[in-house]
Amino acid sequence: MGGRPSRETTTRRFKPDILEYRAKMEDLDGQLVVIVGEPQKENDGTKDAFVSYLVTTKSDYQSFNKREFSVRRRFTDFQFLYRILANVWGGCAVPPLPDKHNMEYVRGDRFGPDFTNRRSYSLNRFMKRLTLHPLLRRQPILLEFLESPDWNATMKTRPKAMTMTDQNAGSGGLLDSIADTFLNTFSKVHKPDKRFIEVKEKANKLDEDLGNVEKVTARVARRQGDLEADYSDLAQQFQKLVTLESGVEQPLTAFHASLEETSQGFRFLKEHTDQNYLGSLRDMEAYILAVKALLKAREQKQLDFEGLTDYLNKAAYERDQLASQHGSSGLGASGFLRAKLEDVRGVDHEQSRRDRVRKLELEIERLQLNVEEAKKASETADESTVKEIADFERIKAVEFKDTLGDLADTHIAFFKGTIDTWEKFVDDMEKWENEAKERSEVAKAKPMSSAGPRSRELPTR
Repeated sequence: MGGRPSRETTTRRFKPDILEYRAKMEDLDGQLVVIVGEPQKENDGTKDAFVSYLVTTKSDYQSFNKREFSVRRRFTDFQFLYRILANVWGGCAVPPLPDKHNMEYVRGDRFGPDFTNRRSYSLNRFMKRLTLHPLLRRQPILLEFLESPDWNATMKTRPKAMTMTDQNAGSGGLLDSIADTFLNTFSKVHKPDKRFIEVKEKANKLDEDLGNVEKVTARVARRQGDLEADYSDLAQQFQKLVTLESGVEQPLTAFHASLEETSQGFRFLKEHTDQNYLGSLRDMEAYILAVKALLKAREQKQLDFEGLTDYLNKAAYERDQLASQHGSSGLGASGFLRAKLEDVRGVDHEQSRRDRVRKLELEIERLQLNVEEAKKASETADESTVKEIADFERIKAVEFKDTLGDLADTHIAFFKGTIDTWEKFVDDMEKWENEAKERSEVAKAKPMSSAGPRSRELPTR
C-alpha cells in the first residue's frame, strides 16, 4: 500500500490555475532582455558596505515607462525576488540563485573583482532564465524589480503578506509536511510514469557529465593561470637584460612587450574560463537540482493519490465484509475479540455492526472526495511538469549555446590577439634588422668617400 497521504491534497505547490495562466502568458508576445553587470562597491569604508549590480532592461512591454532603463540592485534584492517567485509559483522549476556563502569556488575578498565578477555572471544567467520562462517573465514582482526606483519599500511591505500566508497554513502544517515527507520517503509509486523516469535519468546523466566537464575546465583554468604567470616572469627577466645589453635594447624591449601582452591574453582567457564558463556549469548543476525537486514534488502528488486510493479500497473492502457478515463468524481474531468485549459490556452485536458500517460509509464518502481532489492535483502536476521540463530544455539549449559561444569567441580573440602580437614583433624585428643593415652600410661607405678626394689632391702638391 502507498504511503500516508498528505492532509493538504488539493495543491499547495501545484495550483489549479497554473495551466490556464500558462496558456494566457504564452499567448503574450513581447521582448524582454535583461543584462546584469558592472559590480560596484557601495558605502565604501563603512560597516554597511555592499556590492550593487547594474540591471539593464530592454523591452517593448506596455507596462514599462521606457523601452530601455537601468537600476542598481544588491544580492539581497535578487534573493527577495527569488523567494517571492518560489513562494507563488511552487509548481515551476524556478531558476536558483548562486549560493550566498558557497566558499567552494569563491576565493579572496568578497568585494574583490574575482568574487563580484563571478556573482555578476551568475546573476546575469539567473535573470536570463527568468526572462526566457513563459510564466515568470510576466510576473508583476519581476517587472517591479526591473523598473521600480523604490524597491526597498516593496521589500518592507511584501514580507508581511508572505508571513500572513504562512500563518494561514496553521502551525500544524509544518509538522504534517514533515510527517508526510518522512513516511513517503519509504514509499514507491505503484505506477511510475515512463516520461518522468526518462527525465530523471537524463537529469542525473547530465549532472554527472557536467561534473566531469567542471573538473577538466578547472584544470584548464589553472594551467592558463600558470601560463600567465610564466609569460609574465619571462617578460620581467628580459626587461632586466635591457640595462645589460644596450646594443640590443630595442629588440629586447619589443620582446618584453610582446611577452607581457601574451601574459595579459592568458589572464583574460583564464578569467573568462574560471569566472564565467566554470560558473555556468555550476549554475546549471543547481538548475538541474531544481528540476529534480520539481519531479519529486510531482511524485509526491501521485503518492498522495495512490495512498488515498488504497485507503479508500481498504475502507470499502472492510465495509463490504461487515455488511455480508452477521455476528462474529468469519471476522477473524480481531472480530472474535471484539465480540467478546461487546459481550462483557452488554453491547448488541448487530447494532454495533450497523454502526461500524455507517461510520465506514461516511469515511468512504470523505475519502472519495479526497481521491478526486488528489487525482485532479496529480494530473495537473503531471501536465505542468511536462511543460516545465520542455521550458527547462529550451532554456538549457539557449544557455549552452550562449556560454559555449562566448567561450569560443574568447578563445578566438585570444589566439587572434596572440597572432597579431607576435606578427607585429616579427615585423618590428625585420624593420630593425633592415635599419641596422642600412646603418652598417652607411658606416662602411663613409671612410671610402672621405679617402677619395685626398688621393686626388696629393699629386697637385
